[in-house]
Amino acid sequence: MESAAAPEPVFSIVPADERHLEAMMAVMHVAFHAHYGEAWSSSQLGATLTLPGCWGRLALVGAQAVGFSLCRAAGPEVELLLIAVTPELHRRGVAGRLLLRVQEDAMARGASELFLEVREDNEPAKYLYDRAGFARIGRRADYYTAKDGSRRAAITMKYSLEQLIG
Repeated sequence: MESAAAPEPVFSIVPADERHLEAMMAVMHVAFHAHYGEAWSSSQLGATLTLPGCWGRLALVGAQAVGFSLCRAAGPEVELLLIAVTPELHRRGVAGRLLLRVQEDAMARGASELFLEVREDNEPAKYLYDRAGFARIGRRADYYTAKDGSRRAAITMKYSLEQLIG
């Protein structure tokens, strides 16, 4: 007998600010692999949330935080700084919906391009960005340092927001 696929989670995406820091940090602690040291500290995240041009979004199932995004605008460009989803909801549409909201927010702020960087061996994230239409535009060698001292490159990616219109 075939097992039924798990139903898609019912979630909402809401604006996030420093009041949501604890919830965002809870997601960050389970979403980012400790080996790579990519998770931000509470003070880094809190400070960024208060900067002009920075904003966050929180994905909720009921009142439970299951994901978030953090962005920074600079003129006609927006940078996706962080996107994270709890492991139990990977491959369930949460990251894709957060990413679409990032794109919509960037357009609403008048941006024409969205940029990000991703660790070269983060296959699930690269798949998400490739599927969303991001183009690989560069590589930063030895950008990430793992706890064992090994280094990984960052792949820089760009999305032209005109794609959302057309």
